[in-house]
Amino acid sequence: MEKKIAVSVIVPVYNVEKYIRKCLDSLVDQTLSDIEIIVVNDGSTDGSQKIIDEYAEKHPYKIISLSKENGGLGEARNFGLEYARGEYIGFVDSDDWVDIKMFEAMHNMTKYGHDIVICDFMIVKDGWTTGYRSKGFRGSNFTHRECVINSIDPATACNKLYHRKFFDLTRFTKDWYEDIGTTPILLSYANSIGYLDFPMYYYRQRGGSITYSSDRRTLGVINSWERVITNVNSEYQAEAIMAVSKSIASFLEFKPDFADEFLEYANSRRDIISTNSFYQEAVKNKSIIDILRAKLIPKKIHYFWFGKGEKSELVKKCIKSWETFAGDYEIIEWNETNCNIEENEYVKEAYEAKKWAFVADYFRIKVIYEQGGIYMDTDMELMNRIDSLRISDAFFAFETRDAVHAGIFGAVAGHPLIKQWLDTYREDRFKQSNGSYNTAHTIVKRLTDILEEKYEIDMNGRYQILKENIRIYPPNVLTIDVYDGKNLAVHHYDASWWDVKDEVSYKNVVLRDFFISNESQITSSDMAFYQELIRTYENTISWRITAPLRKIRAITKRKN
Repeated sequence: MEKKIAVSVIVPVYNVEKYIRKCLDSLVDQTLSDIEIIVVNDGSTDGSQKIIDEYAEKHPYKIISLSKENGGLGEARNFGLEYARGEYIGFVDSDDWVDIKMFEAMHNMTKYGHDIVICDFMIVKDGWTTGYRSKGFRGSNFTHRECVINSIDPATACNKLYHRKFFDLTRFTKDWYEDIGTTPILLSYANSIGYLDFPMYYYRQRGGSITYSSDRRTLGVINSWERVITNVNSEYQAEAIMAVSKSIASFLEFKPDFADEFLEYANSRRDIISTNSFYQEAVKNKSIIDILRAKLIPKKIHYFWFGKGEKSELVKKCIKSWETFAGDYEIIEWNETNCNIEENEYVKEAYEAKKWAFVADYFRIKVIYEQGGIYMDTDMELMNRIDSLRISDAFFAFETRDAVHAGIFGAVAGHPLIKQWLDTYREDRFKQSNGSYNTAHTIVKRLTDILEEKYEIDMNGRYQILKENIRIYPPNVLTIDVYDGKNLAVHHYDASWWDVKDEVSYKNVVLRDFFISNESQITSSDMAFYQELIRTYENTISWRITAPLRKIRAITKRKN
């Protein structure tokens, strides 16, 4: 008589020789005895199959080894389902691992009439474990509707145990983000959902996964959203629409490269999203951005080059970086030929004084107000793609805790803050009555004053979102690179306005302020790196210039 299988665990495998042993060890050691482990090699080209064979030989009564041509995660899961004999089905990705009691604990929950059981999971990223609780499943008081609303927050099939009957209703899609197109549907048809309020699944986030990819196959998520809306249990369609709306909002932040396509899809479903009561309440409470009113900053980079001089090698290098990391953006040069110097007295006087930076100050604001887009100083070097900046109505960056700078900023056309900023130049003059120049009332001071007086910015140098969807980024994102993986742009401060008589680079002033303001957040694991960063600066420029950095060194020494 064939052994009765309580749980079939399906493990798709693709080029994970570095991780698969930990995964399989956690499965063959499961305390549930009536279990089978179906390992599907989805066309791996590394040594994964050799490891699978090794485990199948050691555990012939637990492991079923299958192979197929590469077709993706969803297809591999579906392939494994054809061979599954268990009454309940679970899924484990081959770079993850589980608690050895996971499937016994989840299977025990089915004895209480639950046909889907969910457990919490832990996110493991770069060796660090981050606790994550599955939203919407809290204790015994959650509702089925809450489960569906939160079913894509995030969507994963792997922390769940399903009765096999659900896979007669639907299977996984072949698109990327197959869980998004499947999990809400399965949950909507459940009779009873059980929840284990402790983590038993360990989800590894790694750089090579689709989580960190900018591949256009990401757009497969749109098919998944549509699949959910079309195939969900009609009793829970309103909840599913809310789940999809939350997912769209999340993907705007998560995958900004494709923000245009995501918003296009949202607007194609405007009829059912705009009338959804869950969505209306969430927008009212500001727990979700209004994806139907969201605007994107145009893909335009504006820069200014007055004076008709030759561009330096640094300027050429910076412009080249724009072409590298913003190749699909229109790059527009503004100069005497397309700017009316006579239209503003401040501009006219600054131009006559050959103070090109002050001339550009007025026009950069005017151009962004009229056309929208992103302004960049010609000494601003991009270090990464900047699509994530476009989801704001306007964005700026702290230079120090005392100032928000204007070396890089952007906005949609007609933004109210940009209008207020521009208006500060209307009646202003650059040349003063005593013949001196008005260099104290800088573009930075004008902006910072408005942000403090009208938008209640907290001058702390840290990320924040202000009213009218204005985002303020910290210096390590859009000003200096401290090599923490967050930098998008570096300001080289090749500035005509900076007084260099003291031989102190303004970048050092910014660095000093950043490290001092973040002293309490610097961990011991960061210290060796930051000390090396300081040594690099000290070895490349004079000791006098690096005086501000010696204060940073003092911080790192105190932390050790």
